Amino acid sequence: QRVLAQTLHFDLTCPAFLFVFSAMEIQVPPGASLTKEQRTEMAKGFEFLGLMAEGGRARKRKGLPLVVPKVEVPKLLRGCRRAPTAADLKELMSKVPNEGIQLEDFLSLYETAAEKPLLNEYQLFDALRTLDLTKTDTLEPKGLKEILHGFGDAVTFGEVEKILSGLPRDGLGRVKCKDIARKLIKGPSDIPHL
Repeated sequence: QRVLAQTLHFDLTCPAFLFVFSAMEIQVPPGASLTKEQRTEMAKGFEFLGLMAEGGRARKRKGLPLVVPKVEVPKLLRGCRRAPTAADLKELMSKVPNEGIQLEDFLSLYETAAEKPLLNEYQLFDALRTLDLTKTDTLEPKGLKEILHGFGDAVTFGEVEKILSGLPRDGLGRVKCKDIARKLIKGPSDIPHL
């Protein structure tokens, strides 16, 4: 349930202006570095947030490196499909200067965050199935809301509703675990893709 709550939190805390790296999954094997292609893709997202930051456009005009404010770093990590736990995020954020982070430092921070593996669709489906007491691989939306709202990094009722919106329901109003997992792995539909 904790893994499930963290995944739900990831998908819904990304603001609509962020992006998801759908063209390629940014994976870094333990002890390895980002490839040149990965660095290029991540630089695009970093530049976007750097330009949106206060004084970002002026910094670029002056030829200064862009800086993403510290408060935006968790959003950028989530936009790059990393969903650290609250404890992991606290540890990562302790490495970010109060004035913000530049690209090379962010890439190093990302490599550190990427040492923890992500769930794939089947693993998430399997986690959701454990919540289904009927053994039909479906969940009752009200029960799912209550479980996720009261556990760990609580997910709001509105966030769960956002996840479930648009998913087909069976005759009893239940939603297939497979559909929920697929939607969560895909990420929010209102985020433009690179």
